[in-house]
Amino acid sequence: MQKIPFHIISGFLGSGKTTFLKQILGQIPAGEKIGVVQNEFAPANIDGTELKQAGRDFQLLELNNGSVFCACLLGDFVDSLNRFVDRCQPDLVVLEASGLSDPTSVAETLSLPPLSEKIYLAGNWCVVDTVNFNRGGLMRQRIIHQVRAADVVLLNKADLAGDKIAGVKAEIRQINPFADLRETSFGQAFFQEELQPVKKFYFDRVAPLGRPDIQSMVIKSGKRLTRDRLEKFLNQWAPLAYRIKGFVALADGASVAVQCTLGTVEIKPVEWLAGPTELVALTDRFTLPEWNRSFREYAG
Repeated sequence: MQKIPFHIISGFLGSGKTTFLKQILGQIPAGEKIGVVQNEFAPANIDGTELKQAGRDFQLLELNNGSVFCACLLGDFVDSLNRFVDRCQPDLVVLEASGLSDPTSVAETLSLPPLSEKIYLAGNWCVVDTVNFNRGGLMRQRIIHQVRAADVVLLNKADLAGDKIAGVKAEIRQINPFADLRETSFGQAFFQEELQPVKKFYFDRVAPLGRPDIQSMVIKSGKRLTRDRLEKFLNQWAPLAYRIKGFVALADGASVAVQCTLGTVEIKPVEWLAGPTELVALTDRFTLPEWNRSFREYAG
């Protein structure tokens, strides 16, 4: 069975995630079976009711009253998603995460059985409220983590941001130097014809077609590598992966963001990282134990 691409839409409260998801549903070709997972802290899912007005058929899994990324609910999420995939057999699944979620560990969840046998992490989208980006208060760290995990950051409400947008872009570049930044209003600018919305939405889907054993795998480690050893490690494994991305704490105390695509290795400094190394690989040519063992060897 060919594995199902799984996409995450994250973003802080009020950023426009549901509006963006409605735009996505309107752009996916007829005939595609869509699975939508909506996660909210509140026991009642108002967004789910709104989404049903989008005029497009889809299967909906509602997970309310907490973040699916919280350790205390992770088991329930895995079981619910596993049953949902078996029952609906969708062609793709889109998760609209809670506005208070921290999605940095979702790839680790998807890399474990039974989900790893059925789905893979294909794309991670973060919707940013450009007008209110710096008003997160005590939730600021969650916003940073959402941006950090993203492949694509949508700068929503760009029509209202004025002079703020340049500063927000610069800040996001510091947090995630490899993210694809796109300005949008009401989630619609992304769907201009020249951006080829359907092709772009199936992020990383082109490479895995016909390769049903593709895996999403994660390394999390407090071990630190020198810059030289990190480069050797990445140069060894990047040619064997469709993508490697993440953040690494170096032995000299510095931190870097890394991105590898089809053998190309990029390393850029970041100043804000205080946590451990976290790397995600999308591959069908090596296993997590092999990758982990190699990392430990390079870390010494």
